[in-house]
Amino acid sequence: SAQAGQRLWSSRFGDLTAIRIGAALGASLQKTQADFQRRLLEKIPPAQVGFVFQPVKAQGLEAASGATDFSMLFIGFSLFLIVSAALLVGLLFRLGVEQRASEIGILLATGYPIAAVRRRFMREGGLLAGLGGVIGLGGAMVYTWLLMVGLRTWWLAGVGTPFLSLHINPLSLLIGYLIAIVVISFSIGWTVRQFGKVPARALLDGVTVSAAKTSGRLAWIFGLVSLALAGGLILFALVSGTTGAEQASPLLFFGSGALLLIAGLSFFSLWLRVGKGLMTGFAMTARMGARNSARHPGRSMLCGALVSCACFVIVAVGANRHVETSDTTSPQKESGAGGFALVADSDIPLHHDLNSEAGRFELGFSESDSAITSRAQIFPLRFLPGEDASCLNLYQPQKPRILGVPGDLIQRGGFQFQQTAATGDNPWHLLESELEPGVIPAIGDYNSVRWILHLGLGEDLIIQDELGQELRLRLVGLLRTSIFQSELLISEANFIKHFPSQSGYAHFLVQTPPEPNLTQQITRILENTLADYGFDVSATTEKLANYQAVENTYLATFQMLGGLGLLLGTLGLGIILLRNVIERSGELATLRAFGFRRLTLSMMLLAENGFLLAVGILIGSLSALLAVAPHLIAPGGRVPWFSLLTTLILVFLVGIISSAVAVFFALRRPLLPALKAE
Repeated sequence: SAQAGQRLWSSRFGDLTAIRIGAALGASLQKTQADFQRRLLEKIPPAQVGFVFQPVKAQGLEAASGATDFSMLFIGFSLFLIVSAALLVGLLFRLGVEQRASEIGILLATGYPIAAVRRRFMREGGLLAGLGGVIGLGGAMVYTWLLMVGLRTWWLAGVGTPFLSLHINPLSLLIGYLIAIVVISFSIGWTVRQFGKVPARALLDGVTVSAAKTSGRLAWIFGLVSLALAGGLILFALVSGTTGAEQASPLLFFGSGALLLIAGLSFFSLWLRVGKGLMTGFAMTARMGARNSARHPGRSMLCGALVSCACFVIVAVGANRHVETSDTTSPQKESGAGGFALVADSDIPLHHDLNSEAGRFELGFSESDSAITSRAQIFPLRFLPGEDASCLNLYQPQKPRILGVPGDLIQRGGFQFQQTAATGDNPWHLLESELEPGVIPAIGDYNSVRWILHLGLGEDLIIQDELGQELRLRLVGLLRTSIFQSELLISEANFIKHFPSQSGYAHFLVQTPPEPNLTQQITRILENTLADYGFDVSATTEKLANYQAVENTYLATFQMLGGLGLLLGTLGLGIILLRNVIERSGELATLRAFGFRRLTLSMMLLAENGFLLAVGILIGSLSALLAVAPHLIAPGGRVPWFSLLTTLILVFLVGIISSAVAVFFALRRPLLPALKAE
């Protein structure tokens, strides 16, 4: 009977499997069939029977736009490199003009107005800037080509595809060239303007520095105001990290970092101009070298700024690099792995319980393998296929993957949350909360939600359920750097309600006791026994490392900008050292005549450069660490202190070695002619 059949074979999909249709009263069977077909098609939405009409070209173009445009971050870090380059241009041009101080003095003494002299040097500098800009465009294309080669080879794990090629937009080259000319012209103009403050009589004698003394009040004002503003931005960043207003964090970082650099350099300028006698306790030679840095405050300031800008980028990027954890046997429950050692996916959903002996028997486990597997606790999750919502996807996801979280996993809790919609001991219970009709609670990873899906806490992601109805996933919690960066999570009850045809379980979390080799044994058993289901097991640490490889790749490319800035700073140090040695030939010759050894003079010059290098490293490093302070004190924020200290030590050693090379060649010049001239 129908009642017996419904009792025996009913399921959650219904209790009827066939419908008998008879002819309408007074109508033929053919007419009844035609009317039924027409009316049935009018009542059933195409999506309900599996037909989905998609604008594939529009979706492809939208997806190809990419998840997040990081060009502004590149521009932000490049600003420090641009400032370094502008400072170096000003330094080089100033050194060149200083050698022609008597020429400027003659022009002014014979009646040329200062404006005409400035225009003359501006035209000369503009010509050099134009030619240098053309060469720089070629260098930029070569640098970008090398960057693409690195992304295809060295950083392949962070990109995921070797099919990347360089695309050059002529308009970008033109805009970059014009901006470079403007920056260089401004730097040259500022340098030439400084010579207008020096009297013509002094220029005729070769004096290039104005004799006017500065009180240092302006440096005090700049330093204190910049320090106060930077402190305010850092405090705001700390507060915004807890309230959820984190979209402005990159701007806060760059703003506070730039202000801290300005404050540090202002106080250093103050010391150079009015605080020469503050240093005590040094060895005599080192003390002489450090005090000699105040001989030309402008040059020393430029040198310190060059090094500090480079170190700022290097330290800021290095502090954000992820530290790999080596604990693979027993990960912490309140971590990105949630206390699970393994995560698995199945191409064919499983309908048997891996935690029960009967379920393992039905799936083909041997007695010995079943006994070993029983020592692990496996949490199965329902899986709705979709697009990867993590940083491993180069395209903009339109329909992310969805996981149905069972009740026992919700009760267990775990993982670390960045933000939640409500306070409580276990934020996972938010998945079971009741919202308005058509809206269900969901949890996602913070990085994926913010940078890939461009959403935030409390916002909705609109998708379609199995019947083609609009379904809103409201984000009630955001995880911190978790293994769920590729998916969104909803409760199993809501999953069954809105996606009933997705039966079985295709995603699994495996928690193993901390015993040697047990994790490897369970991995081998699961993959071998369930190979016919396409069962693939991987370590949670490996999955997290794959996600972090992308972020570390971006950081590595940013760090290359810091390397270029460091190259500029080292070049500036060498130029200043050579220029100082040339200018002070008479002084060095006199010291030699009084019995100073060449080694002593070399140590004095190295101490001078080493002091400027150390000050630049200190200002840049402290500014970067304070700017990233919200990241340092955040829960789970770890800084690779060893690698950072190693990098800074290498920076200092490279600067000292380059300075030593410059000193070696500079002191080989014959000093007797200089002594006679003195």
